[in-house]
Amino acid sequence: MTSIDHGVRKSWDRIDAWFGDHLHRAPVRAAADGGRLGAFEADIGAALPTEVHDWWTLDRVSADYWIPGSFAPVGLEEALETREIWLLVAEQEGASSAANGEPEPRFLPSFLPIAMSPGGDGLIVDLRFGDSYGAVFLWDHETWVLGVPLWGSVASMLQDIAAALESGTPALLRHAASGGTEKACAARVDDAGDLVWEVADPGIPRTSPR
Repeated sequence: MTSIDHGVRKSWDRIDAWFGDHLHRAPVRAAADGGRLGAFEADIGAALPTEVHDWWTLDRVSADYWIPGSFAPVGLEEALETREIWLLVAEQEGASSAANGEPEPRFLPSFLPIAMSPGGDGLIVDLRFGDSYGAVFLWDHETWVLGVPLWGSVASMLQDIAAALESGTPALLRHAASGGTEKACAARVDDAGDLVWEVADPGIPRTSPR
């Protein structure tokens, strides 16, 4: 049995408890099979960060669009299929340079999607060893530019969302303060019982959403 470390389970349980008190019941993303995770690690020749492994083995994760930016967690098979498609597109596009001579960005084998938006953008974890190892980025399927990480890790993502839901304060404050393109946003429950993230002024305190 996998041990859930780095607060991944604790933070998800906080989010799940808040959902139970505020939102309608949503479909769930199935936990990943341990053997399939192991096969992927063998394919890339490296072990996943512990908290990324723990993310995939979490059960009862809502498959609704609850991650800021309107992203829904995807199952491992969908993540791997999306990864293969984006790698194929990158291969077909080939290497090229921008007007300033810098190589244009491409989707890399060390990128792993964890959530998708209705418009086809993704949240990806960077598995390259370095300063951004394990960080969560927005992958815009049109611009292909990573930019500033949304969160430094999967654990940070869950902690940020849990705190934002419980306190009514904005999520993504650190990303915005670091010069990221995504705005800090606060949660609201609409009349249909769905979670909505709205751009928020970080200087204005908010009360808990409902």
